[in-house]
Amino acid sequence: MNAPGRLVLVLGMHRSGTSALARGLRVLGIALGDDLLPAHPCNPKGFFEDAGLYAFNKALLTRLNLTWQSPEAPDAKVLHTLAAGPPGVAALDLLREKSAGQAVLGLKDPRMSRLLPFWRPVLTASGLRAHCVISLRHPDSVAHSLRQRDRLDPETGHMLWLAHMLDILEGSAGLPRLLADYDLLLREPGRQLRRLGHFLGLPVDAAELAVFADDFLDPKLRHHKPTDAESDGEKRNAPWAALVARLHAALRPAADEADGRLLDSPRLARLTANLRREAAAMTHASPSGVRP
Repeated sequence: MNAPGRLVLVLGMHRSGTSALARGLRVLGIALGDDLLPAHPCNPKGFFEDAGLYAFNKALLTRLNLTWQSPEAPDAKVLHTLAAGPPGVAALDLLREKSAGQAVLGLKDPRMSRLLPFWRPVLTASGLRAHCVISLRHPDSVAHSLRQRDRLDPETGHMLWLAHMLDILEGSAGLPRLLADYDLLLREPGRQLRRLGHFLGLPVDAAELAVFADDFLDPKLRHHKPTDAESDGEKRNAPWAALVARLHAALRPAADEADGRLLDSPRLARLTANLRREAAAMTHASPSGVRP
């Protein structure tokens, strides 16, 4: 029997550049599988998202009476119980099917970012050596994109950005992980993918990099660029924007690291715990979850 291969999980909030980051994995020789979701007007370049994984995670959220727009975190105890039962067996079969014959497989679905308490024991059972690549995009840009695509108000977009990022930071703890900034990937794809390749121990394919940088990437992929004035105004007038600004400021330096040491720092862990408590208090104070 062949030894289990490696798995690269692309995590991040919706509209955070996870699709572009997943596409970039091909520059490192990472397979994405042959069952990808088709392109869509909201993502004309493609999602680079495995259809089977997408369907499984969507069904798992539905089982919990949640969607990707639910502000509350999925119950970790319930997810652990499900992972130990038939859903966990089905997830393990899915991983084995997708990874069969692949030295390194890349999987991306933003929903997995919130379902890591379920997937962690499944990953352990699979024997796959998992690494996490976390896509970071300015929360104001994410909120703007969600308003354009889903008609979500900015505060809801900020609230969901925070919920996803907190779940990612807590759920991926203990795994090798690296933060990748979406705007830096657009500006300097070669440097960023070499950084990612160094983290994963994989070489950059020069021909694939040229295709990615010259043909795939497009300045139009960035529809919104936040300004300091805009961010300051949102901090003053919107409580969720103020919370996400604190986490984004703390995470941004990690986008320049060669490894994920900052992500494992006690200081960030304390901030994450504090923001979790503050977000819970704000949500409890308002049944809508948006404004206290």
